[in-house]
Amino acid sequence: MKFGQQLRESLFPDWKFYYVDYSGLKRFLYERTDKGYTADDESEFVKLLDSELEKVNNFQQTKSSEMKRRIEYCEKQVDLITQNPAPEDAKREQLDIIEREIDAVIGEVYELAKFTRLNFTAFMKIVKKHDKNAPFVLKPMFAEQLNSRPFFKENFDELLLELSRLYNIVRNGGVDVDGSKDPQSGNGQNFVRQTTKYWVHPDNVMELKLYILKYLPVLIYRTKGATKPPNPAITSIYFDNDKLDLYQGRLEKSEGAEAIRLRWYGDMDSTEIFVERKTHHEDWTGEKS
Repeated sequence: MKFGQQLRESLFPDWKFYYVDYSGLKRFLYERTDKGYTADDESEFVKLLDSELEKVNNFQQTKSSEMKRRIEYCEKQVDLITQNPAPEDAKREQLDIIEREIDAVIGEVYELAKFTRLNFTAFMKIVKKHDKNAPFVLKPMFAEQLNSRPFFKENFDELLLELSRLYNIVRNGGVDVDGSKDPQSGNGQNFVRQTTKYWVHPDNVMELKLYILKYLPVLIYRTKGATKPPNPAITSIYFDNDKLDLYQGRLEKSEGAEAIRLRWYGDMDSTEIFVERKTHHEDWTGEKS
């Protein structure tokens, strides 16, 4: 499928006028190159491209701010409901209304993430077509334009964390049951873990995250004494020899294969680092990994 068709089929209808006019820019290029592309044509194309970038960036920033305001509104409403001495049934009805609003926000966060990804791809592809067909090189200059209006660098993690927390509170009748828990606070040194790993296409990662957070709260690792928003990142450094024996053992799932790593949670300046050793056992051995 050509990208132009993919863009038309993937765009969110309510926002269709705010996507980059990929077809229009491509048509301009082909019409002008057929007649002999001039410096005036290049100047006009750059203006058109800049106008499209401004349009996309402004809309993305506006919608992102709107999402944050809607989440803040939901948080305030939940606080008001939980503080209200009304009967539990009445509170549950009000929380159900808030849950539907959170559902609507999640839907638009997904569309905004897709909007960002599609438009970034469209800009990259149209600049590539330009440099291939026109006698001018635009990519380096356009990279600077993109960095001055970096709509594609929007980080949705904070929105995901807030939405996850809100869902958890609403589902538990207005109580933040996990608010005081720290996933790193366990006392056990040894534990059994069973995992199943899946490959997810990059285009579907945000959709999957938003779907999961409705049913499973995001695990947040809090850096002690931190004042900025929690960072959900998990960083691991694996050790091995020059023959990569540990890596090969884990890849082949050999009985007793080990992985030795340093792991920390949250920001890169975290001072709490765990040394972990994972040992693989096949089911038939009766041992636990």
